[in-house]
Amino acid sequence: MTYAPTEKSPAAADREREDLWLEEQFWGHRLWDQQTPWLVFLEFLGAAESAHRANHLFDFERSLYPSAYSAYTRLYLRNILFRNEQLLFRIAQTIGDSAAAWAQWLKYMSENASGLDPGQRDFSYLKDRFDSFHDFAALVRALRSCIVEADTNKRWGSRFLFPFGPDALYEDLDIKATGPKRDYTNFGRSGELLYLMLSRAERRAELAAAFPERVLESGNKWNRLVTRLQPGPQHTNDRRGVDAFLPYDRHPVFNLIAEDWVALLRLRLPGFDIVPYLVTSGAFGLLLYHLHTSAHIRGERRLPSMICEVVGPKRTLVREMAIESFDENAGKSLEAMEVVIAQAQLDPQWNLPGPSIDVLTRRRDIITRMFRWKDGASVTDPDELLRQLRKDAKERHQRHFGQVHRTFGRGVGLISKRGTNRLRYAPTDGFLKCLIYANVSKRMEFGELLQHLYQRYGLVFGDREAERACGDREIDKKPFQANALRLEQRLSSLGLLKRLSDACAYVENPYGTSVDGY
Repeated sequence: MTYAPTEKSPAAADREREDLWLEEQFWGHRLWDQQTPWLVFLEFLGAAESAHRANHLFDFERSLYPSAYSAYTRLYLRNILFRNEQLLFRIAQTIGDSAAAWAQWLKYMSENASGLDPGQRDFSYLKDRFDSFHDFAALVRALRSCIVEADTNKRWGSRFLFPFGPDALYEDLDIKATGPKRDYTNFGRSGELLYLMLSRAERRAELAAAFPERVLESGNKWNRLVTRLQPGPQHTNDRRGVDAFLPYDRHPVFNLIAEDWVALLRLRLPGFDIVPYLVTSGAFGLLLYHLHTSAHIRGERRLPSMICEVVGPKRTLVREMAIESFDENAGKSLEAMEVVIAQAQLDPQWNLPGPSIDVLTRRRDIITRMFRWKDGASVTDPDELLRQLRKDAKERHQRHFGQVHRTFGRGVGLISKRGTNRLRYAPTDGFLKCLIYANVSKRMEFGELLQHLYQRYGLVFGDREAERACGDREIDKKPFQANALRLEQRLSSLGLLKRLSDACAYVENPYGTSVDGY
């Protein structure tokens, strides 16, 4: 599978508000470091549910720029769950008469519900859906225990319910007295990019067949309970996703994510237990896309490797190399950006002789055409143009895009500071379980698993994979052999590995389609 750039890209007029169009045209608009894996997934679900509702889930043609979807506001649901909870529970505790409790609460909501016009603040439909006010309060309390990332101190318009089904999905909003407004802090378009990637994967048809039943099914009891709190769907009038741009029609990582999701969706996990693994796998896929694209731009032919320490009691060579591996990979996107900027000097017009003002004009035109850099108009020295562009691009890169590898890696449990003050690849149990569930459908020999994880993702645990990753560099095998042994022990403690003899250990997926035989 090759990298195939898309032919449908935003025109300059589409990006008038952008001061610089550099990272976006090579990695996409946009990978956003302030999104946690859960927020990425929730934003993804908004796009996927809209497409499913319109009968074109994961459709390739409709994923090409511009690709739009309609989102939900669900202001009634959000006001009920997040805006008045203290009053609601106090009324339920102090007023025994249901009619009196309803009257007091409905009066308050008609005067204070946010994001709704005064004529829309009618919550009386709830009285016909519950036997008593206290039953209503009990449901609200139960649903509030299902808030995603409840320990974060987000404003109430940016708090999200677990995705029980389509009626629990809505977009991130900044809800003020003047009305709700789409916000891009928590939903920064990484989820939209993830949807576009899966829509361009080779196995998108399999995903479209399997995904709705497991994740978007509306008939489950929890989704029906959420529906009882709402008068209707409440779509936004504006189209979402129009600005999202993915610069490739084909990319190796698109297929990798889709293959992992198809495998996860086939698991015999009960109910919503599959969702956290899709969350982890999706964000890990975005990390790989960010990393592999950076390496591709830099001209690297070798798959980027991530040396992973299975944390032990002592500092070892593996830890040192895991730190070194993380530092190297975290810097690849900045190095790739330098390669992209340097391409300006390859333009035949760049070094043409002439008066300084003519040289300056030509170079400004080249940079504007390539990167739409608006601040170049303030530079008066032609020899300073690239230096100032690099400075501006680096500062911008380090604020957000350059943090994607670290942020997503920590979010999925791949990157950690555990046991030291340096970031490194040190996978958590949750991340390891996700890897096993996505890659082991039937019994797999432990050594085969190590080889598979390296070939597929670039993850290094054992000595053989370390030798391949390090190329001509000599390494001490013993620390990596001990590291692989610790991984074997970890998987065994998680119930994912059985040792049948001194020389034979097998990894098993208890929820796989086949756990018996070889």
